[in-house]
Amino acid sequence: MGVPSRFAIEYPQRVLQLIRMLEPRARDRELLGSLGLLAAASVLTIPYERMQARHFLHNAEIDRDLAVALKLLKKTSFLQAAFWNVEVPGPWWQSRIVSVVDNVDGWRDEDGSHPLSADTTIKLNDRKRTADEVIRVLRNALAHGNIIYLDEDFRESSGKRMAYLAFLSRYEESEKQRNAATTYRLVVTTEAEFLRFVKLWADWVGSLGDDGSVAEAA
Repeated sequence: MGVPSRFAIEYPQRVLQLIRMLEPRARDRELLGSLGLLAAASVLTIPYERMQARHFLHNAEIDRDLAVALKLLKKTSFLQAAFWNVEVPGPWWQSRIVSVVDNVDGWRDEDGSHPLSADTTIKLNDRKRTADEVIRVLRNALAHGNIIYLDEDFRESSGKRMAYLAFLSRYEESEKQRNAATTYRLVVTTEAEFLRFVKLWADWVGSLGDDGSVAEAA
């Protein structure tokens, strides 16, 4: 392939082609979670950074649509964001851990409950987070390796079949919270749902330059 004219758009298009090539083999070998992380580490992190108007490689003249799309993500619920297109989001959980973070069984939210226990599952799915808030957690977790594989009981049990991916990001709203190392945002989803999200994200970013609809929404 040649040098792209718009890297932030064409790069996701190329990664999406790679995902489609590798996905059948990953499914055969039960490596969907690993494929999702492999793809997201690049196709989520790189375009997300390049969409920022403050990025030093951002070209204000030709990349305005990318900055506008990112701005819209800050105003839209994650479960209603444009990258889902006509598809219905699967299971996603968002919470905050205020206890020690290196022991999954010891996780506690601000209510004192385990953020993934049966009595909080419905509550977590009902919580509204903007698309940008959730994506920022995913981006930070990928960049710093803050990812935990969980089994079907939401436990970190070595040797058991992995069912969920947990992403952790330092809470960022105040200096006090940034200094509290045990305060983290938490996002959890299934391995299959995460890969589906990564593909939809790559497809959405790769299509942003097709028309002026995003820019007109500013």
